[in-house]
Amino acid sequence: MRRAVGPATAALAAAALASMASVLLMLPGKLALAGTGALVALLVFLLWPWLVLPVGTLGGAVIGGVTSGGDVRTYIVAHLLLLATGVAALLVRYWLRMDPGPRRTPADLGMLVVVVLTGITAGYGLAIGNLPSEVLVAGYQITVLPLYFFLTTHSLTTPRRLAAAGLAYVVVAAGLTAASMTLPGRHGGLLTLLAIPPLVWLAGRVHGWRRILTVAVAGFFAADVLLASYRGIWLAALVTIAVLLLRGGRSIRTGLTATATAGLALGVVLVFTPGVQQRAQEIATGLEQSAGYRGPESAVGLEVFAHRPVLGAGLGQSTADVYLADFASTSVGPVYHAYYVTLLANVGLVGLALVLWPIVRSIRTGLAVRDAPSVPFAALCCGFLAAALFAAPTDGHWELGLLPALTLLTLPAARPSPTWSTMPATASPPTAWRRLEVVR
Repeated sequence: MRRAVGPATAALAAAALASMASVLLMLPGKLALAGTGALVALLVFLLWPWLVLPVGTLGGAVIGGVTSGGDVRTYIVAHLLLLATGVAALLVRYWLRMDPGPRRTPADLGMLVVVVLTGITAGYGLAIGNLPSEVLVAGYQITVLPLYFFLTTHSLTTPRRLAAAGLAYVVVAAGLTAASMTLPGRHGGLLTLLAIPPLVWLAGRVHGWRRILTVAVAGFFAADVLLASYRGIWLAALVTIAVLLLRGGRSIRTGLTATATAGLALGVVLVFTPGVQQRAQEIATGLEQSAGYRGPESAVGLEVFAHRPVLGAGLGQSTADVYLADFASTSVGPVYHAYYVTLLANVGLVGLALVLWPIVRSIRTGLAVRDAPSVPFAALCCGFLAAALFAAPTDGHWELGLLPALTLLTLPAARPSPTWSTMPATASPPTAWRRLEVVR
């Protein structure tokens, strides 16, 4: 049951927020900026909870990139601060009974098991002497999945919220991409790739100017993915396309063809832009280079896994005094440049299976119905599972928590099968072969 917030309550809340803002502005340096920004975000999320994920993903990437100065920890803290603000806003709305409650999905239990797994392995890692800071780093790589999953199922509880969040994401992502498309040295593709398959699905269902606009935006995002400079993003895109072709119906194939055509046409135009030409040269140079220290680094993680294959070496494990090219002797772990190696070294085969269980279940459910709105998100899940073979982003594979939730939230409503109890009273009983046909 929803509870209306009266004018007096709203005025009191506004006064409290204004007082808090004035106090936060007195803090030194970046603390004042972070505190005030979090307060503004809290107010926005209280009014429009469907903005938690668009702002958390896009805003976190922008704010983290601007404030971190290349420091990975600052980047992650900025990202998590926005998400924590979103969690606080959702809790307040739940306490005020402004929301009907979260959406229940078949993967809820699996994601809760991942949270429990992280807690147990973190305790084990601390007990055997792993550094607390390393335990936190490794724990973040796993808990970011259920964090994004439950944020999605708690904030996007209705079809209208899903549509509003998707529109906000596409508009902001298009603006950010347009502003940075021709900047040399930029490495993008992740944020735009997430939007392409849903746009492809939509392009196959709308007509007229709506189809033209949808295809144009999807083609623009496709050009950004092509200039991503990340092998993992390209692999994710190729696997996603393959799944869409295999499991998508006629409308998805229509949207995919139109998007590919628009992307190629836009690429021909952009190739004459100096900034894009320089980015293309950087990509060619990067492809000629070897993987550097990444292979030997993953080999260290696999050696740790070989010694403790079932449960791993505990969260936060690391190997000291390892020689790596360009780094000389250094400590390796707990995070490696392949997500599966990170999981195997830290939580073993059991942990790997428990982390993948809710994701794979979401994919199977989402691909069950051809041309359903869940198919694009399930295809993206497949793509990023493949990319995880070669990539472990410093800010975590949060998309592997977001995409399974979107897959399950966009499943078409199940239609009850016609049975004898739902047939008119005047209907004659079905024959045996008709009964089998109905059940099937």
